[in-house]
Amino acid sequence: MSTKIFNYDEDLPSIDKLSRQTVTSVLSCGPPIVKSPQDAADILFNKPLRHLRPRINHEILEHEITENELDIAANFGRFPYRPSELFLKLFHNVLCTLRRDPLAGRVSPSLIGSSGVIPLTIISTIPDIMQHYYHCIIHAKKEVLLATNFWEKSESVNIIGKALRDLSKRAGDENRQIIVKLMIDHPTKENITHFHNKLPPSKWSDYDIPLPNEIPNISLEVNNYHRVIMGTFHAKFMIVDRRIALLNSNNIQDRPNLEMMSHFEGDIVNSFYDTYLISWWIPFEPNIVCLKDEAHVIHRFKFGINNSKILSIKQPLRHAIARARLRLQCHLETEESDVYLHAPLASEEDENFILTSDERKANGNGFSTVAIQALVNHRRAHSPSVLVKATNDLAGAVIGYDLTPRSQSPLTHHLNKSSKSAHETRSDGNLSNDELEKLASDFSPFIFHEEHKPIPIALVNRLPRGTPGHTDTANPQDAAWMGAFRYAKKSIFIQSPTLNASPAIDGIINACRRGVIVTLWLDLGFNDLVEGFGTFQGGTNESVVKKLYKKLKDGNDGSENYLEVFWYTGKDQARPLNFSQKKRNCHIKFMSIDDQVAIMGNGNMDTQSWFHSQ
Repeated sequence: MSTKIFNYDEDLPSIDKLSRQTVTSVLSCGPPIVKSPQDAADILFNKPLRHLRPRINHEILEHEITENELDIAANFGRFPYRPSELFLKLFHNVLCTLRRDPLAGRVSPSLIGSSGVIPLTIISTIPDIMQHYYHCIIHAKKEVLLATNFWEKSESVNIIGKALRDLSKRAGDENRQIIVKLMIDHPTKENITHFHNKLPPSKWSDYDIPLPNEIPNISLEVNNYHRVIMGTFHAKFMIVDRRIALLNSNNIQDRPNLEMMSHFEGDIVNSFYDTYLISWWIPFEPNIVCLKDEAHVIHRFKFGINNSKILSIKQPLRHAIARARLRLQCHLETEESDVYLHAPLASEEDENFILTSDERKANGNGFSTVAIQALVNHRRAHSPSVLVKATNDLAGAVIGYDLTPRSQSPLTHHLNKSSKSAHETRSDGNLSNDELEKLASDFSPFIFHEEHKPIPIALVNRLPRGTPGHTDTANPQDAAWMGAFRYAKKSIFIQSPTLNASPAIDGIINACRRGVIVTLWLDLGFNDLVEGFGTFQGGTNESVVKKLYKKLKDGNDGSENYLEVFWYTGKDQARPLNFSQKKRNCHIKFMSIDDQVAIMGNGNMDTQSWFHSQ
C-alpha cells in the first residue's frame, strides 16, 4: 500500500486547484455553447481519476489528519465561523474525495461547505409533511424544483397535484407563469440508453401528474432519472424560489412511516440548487428562472411562526399545528374524553379565514380552555432548551373543527391516516387510556427551533452507481459516515430503517471497542425480503444485530456493553410491530456524533445507500 500511495501522490490534485466557479454560475452567465448543467460541468471540472480510489480510502481510514489540513478544510468552506474539530475532520474526509472526482458529491466543490439556519423541523407521518409541501408550493412566486425517489399514486401525490393546480390558479389571477421541475426514479427501458429521460405529458396521467390543461399557468417538466442496474436516484428534497429548501426522509407516496423533514434557509439553499441542476444534467425546456437569484447570505433570520419565509403560510401552518397537535390530545374534560379533531387540507381560499374564539363558541365548536392550557403548560415544562414546541397561540389557531366521536384513540386515529395498510391498526391493549393520553400529549410533530445564527453545514452526497458491487466509498456521503465512526469519542446515535452496509458494521464494532457508546434505533423486519439472505445486500436488521453482538463478545473485552439496540415502536404501541404488517414503521435517516455533529437526509445505513444510491 505504501508504494502505491507514494506513486499516487503525484496524481492527486490539490484541493485549492479546484475551480471555485459553480455549475449554477456557468449555466447562468456562461458562453452560448452551455445549454445544460452537463455542459457547465464539462467546462469546469476534470473527469474522475478512478485509479486513485485506494489512495482516497487510505486518507479516510488510516491517515492522521494534521492541524494544517484542518485549517485548509476550515478555509475551504463558506462557513460563518470555524467549525468544531470533529466537523472539520469529517469535512477533511469529504474534501479528499473531491480530489479524485470534483463532482463526487453532486455539487460544485465551492458549495459543498456552506451555512444556513433551520427554522422548522417536522417529525411525523407523511401527511403532515406533505401539508407543509402544499403550502410552500402554492406560495411560490417563480419556480419550484422537486425531487423524489418514489412517486406513487397516493394521497401524497394528490396533495402535490392539488398544490400545482392551486398554484396555477393563483399565477393566472396575478398574470404570471411558474416554472416547475420534477425529478423521479421510475426505471423504464428508456433508462437503459439514457439515464435521464424526459417523461412526456402523454404519460403523466399514468402517474397522476396534472396534465398541461389542468395547470395552464405552470410550465411543468418531468425528468425520470435512473442508472441501471443499481443506481437509484434516492434524493428527496424541494427548493422554492431559491429561497427555501425542504429535505425529508419520505418519498411522495403513502406509507405507515414516521418521517422527518427540515426546512433550510440561507446560503445552503444555493448548494441544494446546484445539486438539483447537476442531478437534472440535461437541458431544461423551458429554462429555470432563478439562476441569477442567489439565496442571500444574511445573518439575521426570523424564527418561530413569524419566520420570514413561513410568514406567507402563517395561518395555514397554525391550522396544521393545531390539527396535528389537538388530534393527539385527549380532551381533559371527562364528559368529552373521546374527541377527535378533524379538518381537511386547508386550501388557498381558507388562508384568510379564521374564526375568532367567540365565533367558535357560537358555532358550538369551542375547545376546552383546560385542554389548551394543558398544552401550553406541557410546552413550558417539557420543551428542551434547543427546541420550542409548536404550541404558541394555539387558542388563536383552532378553527371550526368537526368534533366527532371515534372508537379509536385520537393518537391511533392520527397515525392510521398515514396509509391504507394502517387504517385498521389498534392501539396496544396493554396501554391504558391514561397512558395513551400521556403519549398523545407528548407528541409534537411541528418543532420550531430556537433562534440561532447561521451554522456550518456540509452537503454530502454521492453519484448513483449502477454497477453491482460493494467497493465505491470514495464519495462525500460515505467519507462523512466513515469519519463519524472513526473520530467519535463519546457517543454515536443512528436511526435508520435498515442497517447492513459492511463499512457501517465495521465502524460500529471499532467504535464500541474504543469505548464509544453506539445506540441504534432500527425497524423490526424492514424490507427483509430485499435485504435478507441471498440478496447480497448484507442481511436483515435482526441478523446484523446478532452478528454485531457476536463479534463484540468474541473480543472478550466487554465491548458489547457499549452497543445499545432498540426496535422502533409506534407511539400507541407497547412493542414493535414487524414491517410485514405495514402498520407502524420508521423511515427516518439520522446520525448524531458526540452530540456535536448531526447527519440527516436521504441515506440509509444499508448496502444500497452506501454503494449505489444518490
